Amino acid sequence: MREDSMKRVSTTIKTHLIRGAFSMKTKHTAQSAIRNLRILTRLFPVFALALLALFVAANPSTRGEADRAAGVTHRAFSRVTPQGIIQSTQIHSSKAPSMAPTLPESRVLGPSGNTVWQYNDATAIADGVSIDAHNVWGAWLLSGARLTIHAIMGNGTPAWSFSSFGSGNSGVAAAKAADRSGFMESNAAGNDFRQHGFRSSSNGTPDWSFPYPVSDPNLPASSRKVATSRDGSTIAAVVSDSTTQNSTLYVFDANTGAVTRTWTDPLRMDGVALTDNGSIALVTQDNRATLINTSSGNIIFSVAGSGAGNIFYPISGDGSVFAVGGFNFDVYAFNGSTYTQVIHFTRASFWFGGGSTVSHDGSTVGTFGANYANNWLSGEVYLFDVPSHNMLGSYPVSGTGMYQGTPIGAGSNDNGTVMAFASWGTQFHDWPEVMVFNRNVQLIGQINFPGSAFSVDVTTDGQYVVGGAKAVHANQFGSGGRIELIQLQSSPTPTPTATPAITASPTSTATTTPTATATATATPTAIATATPTATATPPTTPTSTPKPSPTPRTAPTPRPRPTPPPRP
Repeated sequence: MREDSMKRVSTTIKTHLIRGAFSMKTKHTAQSAIRNLRILTRLFPVFALALLALFVAANPSTRGEADRAAGVTHRAFSRVTPQGIIQSTQIHSSKAPSMAPTLPESRVLGPSGNTVWQYNDATAIADGVSIDAHNVWGAWLLSGARLTIHAIMGNGTPAWSFSSFGSGNSGVAAAKAADRSGFMESNAAGNDFRQHGFRSSSNGTPDWSFPYPVSDPNLPASSRKVATSRDGSTIAAVVSDSTTQNSTLYVFDANTGAVTRTWTDPLRMDGVALTDNGSIALVTQDNRATLINTSSGNIIFSVAGSGAGNIFYPISGDGSVFAVGGFNFDVYAFNGSTYTQVIHFTRASFWFGGGSTVSHDGSTVGTFGANYANNWLSGEVYLFDVPSHNMLGSYPVSGTGMYQGTPIGAGSNDNGTVMAFASWGTQFHDWPEVMVFNRNVQLIGQINFPGSAFSVDVTTDGQYVVGGAKAVHANQFGSGGRIELIQLQSSPTPTPTATPAITASPTSTATTTPTATATATATPTAIATATPTATATPPTTPTSTPKPSPTPRTAPTPRPRPTPPPRP
């Protein structure tokens, strides 16, 4: 209809142009020219309006973005320092584009899996997602900050939501094998932090709540700062005190909210992970990984990493394997008495802190390293087999533009056959913001967000992958966000084919070629091979080693919201 109208308008204009040109050859040239000019003047607005209507009809998203109301906007950048990556955030109020709320969208079959559903928000950013066997839990920040819960088999509409403040920051962690979730939130001012416990049946009312006695406006709540054990028995969280400059690990009974243990240290705590039964907490402390016995509060093991900022250390379900990122990627395994370094990997100008994961059974580790020397416009995903210490393969990405493609999260299924990695992506979306790989490092799934991904998670069986995102790139001012769930297409379980041998001892360093082919430099130290079991049991508590004196703490910088590896 619009095309017919456009053709009629265009034909009319052409007709009058021809007539006008012909008329000018007659003796009434002046009068004809004036008459045709008047006709064209009247028709031009009609033609312009028709053209505009056709353009808008063909680009409905543009119309939705233009109508977005003013609100809180946010952008983040990552920069590199000798100590690590610093992520900075700028927040102000202005009009900015957002994702048009097109909820729900139908399932879309594609070569990279099915889009099960999307949930869009016009103002809040989906900073954290956590998935269990039945639900997706979402943590939103800025205006509209809250907790939402979405049924995996639903249409994306939240079953219910909760917020104490209505704005600020939040983080969520759900138990993989139980109906329990920990939700951490801080208000917009950053001077009020709270912890809550929920079940899917809580219907928006916390089962229990705990107000933290300390807070730091520069280090707000986030999903990296809260963890829930796989069995749902324990919730752990880390918060900082802006007055004393200390950080504290809190351990809660997940059913009652009772604080069962605290551990305070002057070295800043950026994140926490728990073993299956919550007996061990792996605390990310700037450039140090510290394993804490959650019953006694004693340090089980502590080791320095290779950088701080935009960093999070993952651990296996039984606590036998954990990874430490930074300028290097290091993996430690329990050998029966203590932890030894079994993989050491590095590449010039690469940062491995933002997107690393360990499978539940400890068999596989993965990391998304990015090149900060070229503004995070290139990087590579690497997967390693832990028992053999071999690299399974890698997947390089590269792009162009002004925006940083910083890796910002990772997740794995139980046996490491499905691993997902999230990043801010580039200005021109040169690679998917969420990439999903099998153990042969083949891309088997992806989520293409309009903006930057901020979080990702995978179900225990690897069937579903969920991502949380901002409506525009992290480097752009803007708000609004999306949670998207995809279902991977079934395929035969890949047989791992270890490529370049990357054997490593606690002192070895793997070197790579431009194609990330690792070369062995040392004979591997024998280690215990983690054997997955239906019910993971924590390893015998390793001999405690003296904790090195904490490195001088630098003044905390505002926690950068998802931006490339280094936190701006």
